[in-house]
Amino acid sequence: MRKFASIPPRIWQADLKAVRGKLEALAVHYHLTTSGHANMLGLYYVPITYIAHEIGCSPEGASKGLLDLIEAKICSYDFERELVWVHEMAADQIAPQLSPKDKRVKGIADQLAMLPTCLITLGFYKRYRLPFHLYDERNLEEFELSMPDDAEVPSKALRSKEKEKDLEEGEGPSGFRGREQIEKTSNTMFRPFPIPSSSAEGKTFLITKGVPAEQIDGCLRNLLGGNFTPYDLEGVLSGARSAA
Repeated sequence: MRKFASIPPRIWQADLKAVRGKLEALAVHYHLTTSGHANMLGLYYVPITYIAHEIGCSPEGASKGLLDLIEAKICSYDFERELVWVHEMAADQIAPQLSPKDKRVKGIADQLAMLPTCLITLGFYKRYRLPFHLYDERNLEEFELSMPDDAEVPSKALRSKEKEKDLEEGEGPSGFRGREQIEKTSNTMFRPFPIPSSSAEGKTFLITKGVPAEQIDGCLRNLLGGNFTPYDLEGVLSGARSAA
């Protein structure tokens, strides 16, 4: 358990300005940034039931507060994995940026490497890749390879990236151009659907996509959290077809 948590005063004029007056959101944010479950990355496992129990409210109240924070882009939450990412927590708890030789770089990389590769962890990597020099960490090669082609290129590339450059001239399936269409399809399939403006709009969207009634609520939570992709939808529809 951490003995100290740093919460800068600026959050009231910056991060939390969008949720003023929303007491559940303020309570959930305070829990996420000070909880004994949290780590310095602000990226960790925490079920909603934990949040509700520790702040003394119902699971519905904790869920409402969490969704308000998600809509304000203060945090992201993977409802399936019960994984939260408080977007600016690493900058507040660690530093806005680190020197490449700072020993904390390796500590951050090691913690990130232990987490599942998903939209939330990839979002963290994209946000802190350059300020924390994560692109040089060998145990994060999978994250680095997920970056789009137009991502800023650091001065020292990973060896895996260098190997890719050697294959750029290849035209077959092992060459870069041969994989271009596959990569475009992958990027599309794993890009989340836009977050709907309301639960009703989200439910209508899922119904029009053919999501079975018994799975609407679970899919809606992920959709409202910005964690529902065409890949997820295809999995739901495939499962429904198999069960029919």
